[in-house]
Amino acid sequence: MNAIASKKNGQLMEQENALIGYLLAGYPGRTEFLQLLDAVEQTALDAIEIGYPSKNPYGDGDTIQAAHRAVDHILVEDMGYWQQIRNTVAKPIWLMAYKDDFITNGIYRKFARAKLMDAIVIPDCSHEEHVQLGQQLLDYQVDVVRFIRPTMSPEEIKRISADAPLLYGQLYSGPTGSGDQKQQNYQTMLEAVIENPKGRIYAGFGIDTREKVQELLGQGFHGTILGTALIKKLNDSPEELIKYLNQIKGAGR
Repeated sequence: MNAIASKKNGQLMEQENALIGYLLAGYPGRTEFLQLLDAVEQTALDAIEIGYPSKNPYGDGDTIQAAHRAVDHILVEDMGYWQQIRNTVAKPIWLMAYKDDFITNGIYRKFARAKLMDAIVIPDCSHEEHVQLGQQLLDYQVDVVRFIRPTMSPEEIKRISADAPLLYGQLYSGPTGSGDQKQQNYQTMLEAVIENPKGRIYAGFGIDTREKVQELLGQGFHGTILGTALIKKLNDSPEELIKYLNQIKGAGR
């Protein structure tokens, strides 16, 4: 079904040229992250994807993996800290986590009951698992973002996107932030999704310039997701990150 569970995500779907940004919870420090969120909340980001710290972030590139290693992993079980994150962010929170860190152990249910997130982004779940999670989380008003990739067949892409209101369209297969990888042909992927007028597809992987954001929006993506580029700017300084967000958001407006 195409029903959206979260009211905040419903509002997000109405935004043209949405910009979603990834940050890792607790990075660069517990207190610093909360201060950063407060500043990022004032930018024109339409939603914030918050990474759940992992000891094995195998799907991420070097930049984000280094951030995971630097985080105090005790905070993953600190529900008070996560509540502070939720209280700081009024915009939709998409919580990105790996299956073994967040789903297999059932922690996602605790987060859903506490209303700490508006969507979950679990890249290593199968389509069938995403569907089951969506059914379980519907009553908690939490959506499940589904993934499609250029390496999938048109039939598989259509099957996944047919009943998915929120889609993460990977521009290439491989770890995040792999700037040396050429973006694969995603036109077939995009065309298959556009056939479903109720769904929204947000492009991610390898996006780091305003020009690329404009190009993707012009091709028909409903928004873009930036991850590695934001962590790199944050590694320079929080001020550089905020400046970057304010500059790149001007794209397509």
